[in-house]
Amino acid sequence: MHLLRERDAEVVRGRLAALTQPVRLVYFTEGTSGLVIPGRECLYCGETLRLLEDVVSCSGQVTLEVHDRISDPASSTAYGVDRVPAIVVLGARDYGIRYYGLPAGYELATLLDIIVDAGRGTADLEAATRAAVAQLPADVHLRVFVTPT
Repeated sequence: MHLLRERDAEVVRGRLAALTQPVRLVYFTEGTSGLVIPGRECLYCGETLRLLEDVVSCSGQVTLEVHDRISDPASSTAYGVDRVPAIVVLGARDYGIRYYGLPAGYELATLLDIIVDAGRGTADLEAATRAAVAQLPADVHLRVFVTPT
């Protein structure tokens, strides 16, 4: 079952047409065996996977790799993933981008922007922002939290 309607898929195809390099989405879920352990259910993991499959089907430049955090703990450790659902966005290199949760509604646009930036190897930032970031004395771990409205 697709989550993207054809009209929405056409918009996604248009956004992903800006990719100049391949992008790999590494998706982490839990409990793909069908066994549900109370208190360890992964809310929205199934919906997130279906949405990512729809996004990947919109561009030959985007691929999807799926890992179960429980049955494959080495992969989640390698990418620093400690919760699910999690999406690691990889362009020519690992830029450290980790998206947690279901990128539905307006957040799908955010994920598409992230994919395009990773595929171009650069982000659209104002010159003043780039200058300010260049002045930082060390790497910064930035987290952005959103809530549905």
